[in-house]
Amino acid sequence: MKTTMLTKREFLQRAGAGLALPWLESLTPAFGGPVVAGTKPKAARCVFIHIPFGVNMWRWFPKAFGPGADLGSTLAPLRHLADRVTVFSGLRQKNSGGHGESGLFLTGNPNFSGGKLYLTGNTISVDQHIAAARGRETSIPSLVLSVAGGQDTISWDASGTAMFGLCDLPLIYEKLFGSPEVLARGQRHQSILNVVGGDMRRLSQHLGKEDQRRLSQYADAIASVDAQLVRDRKYYQEEAKKFTATASGLSLNANKLDNIGRQAYIDTLYDLAVLALQSDRTRIISIESPFSQGTALFTHYPDLFPKGTKMQQGWHGSGHNLSPKNEADTPMDAEYLANIDRYWVGKLARFLDRLAAIDHDGASLLDHTLVMFGSGMSWGNHNPDHLPLLIAGGTKLGIKHKGHVGYNDHAPADAKRPATNASDLLRTISEVCGVPAAGFGNSTRVIDELLA
Repeated sequence: MKTTMLTKREFLQRAGAGLALPWLESLTPAFGGPVVAGTKPKAARCVFIHIPFGVNMWRWFPKAFGPGADLGSTLAPLRHLADRVTVFSGLRQKNSGGHGESGLFLTGNPNFSGGKLYLTGNTISVDQHIAAARGRETSIPSLVLSVAGGQDTISWDASGTAMFGLCDLPLIYEKLFGSPEVLARGQRHQSILNVVGGDMRRLSQHLGKEDQRRLSQYADAIASVDAQLVRDRKYYQEEAKKFTATASGLSLNANKLDNIGRQAYIDTLYDLAVLALQSDRTRIISIESPFSQGTALFTHYPDLFPKGTKMQQGWHGSGHNLSPKNEADTPMDAEYLANIDRYWVGKLARFLDRLAAIDHDGASLLDHTLVMFGSGMSWGNHNPDHLPLLIAGGTKLGIKHKGHVGYNDHAPADAKRPATNASDLLRTISEVCGVPAAGFGNSTRVIDELLA
């Protein structure tokens, strides 16, 4: 039987079937061990929200510890949700910080050596670790969102490759709730993928081992797209009738590059995340906030700038300039960063309020959703110590909130807690969602004092 060889051009032409979202599914989570006792993983939802390049540390943390502690000026938008929030002091992520901190936020990767992380490779992120085990419970295993889009992401697949962050609002809405055009496109892609699969099998017979390995990875991505098309078709035909979505009230055409449209864009991105959870289209979401270089993001918010100044160095530059010794040494930078911090905490509060207003299974959707929010560095010199992190919601998943809790050298003098790092928090979230995660990143324990 004669074997037909494909040219590179022919193969790529046939394979161009919309493989923008490869997700390498695995049958079991990457880390083993039993699920911690006391957790309630049924229909658990989790959301991870990252803000880049740290915060004004002088004002981020509450002054007192324990339940009922006043959250302070920066976290003030969360005061009405204080009994559903835990703020952490003293958590550290080994080998974090630097301009690759977004790549380590959910991975706790102890092997990171710096540089452009999405080019050098990474380890699996905790959202994808959870999705590998629980993602098949919904038609979309996980939703990866990013204001900048593309490889500006906090999510990494099982091979350590950056997940593609979605940023186009109309396309995100279509991905979630479909349209006749989406269904027709999916059917066309399905037929193309069938042809490409046969082409790859023939091509593989004529390749060396390294090329076969690369082709195998590509085949995994194609299989993932194929599986997603099947899930989408089933959802549109069977499940979509249970939840009627409407674009009314959503600013799907908001322009994130426009000074006026940017506010509506960010609100709508968060609203789409709420709809994705409410419709049970997915239960696992990550959101990467915009890259902090330059001043463009906040130039249309004059109230964020200290009176009489123009912060020419921008968000990122002000983070570098903030004094780690005394806030009064750099008052303008401190005020500017604190204003930006309150802006993002306000967006978080709005998101949590939306979840709290939705009835779900005898409680609220927020009670069934564990949200992690913060940054992968603290001071503006990219310090990985004393990270600004908090969690919210998840009380029906077995979370017992502590208000403000300190660890390591930032714990109250009378607190006797074992050494704890940021990877321990990631592991705890994973296990609360019913997915074992012993050994994830630098984790050494589950933070069991957070469990009811």
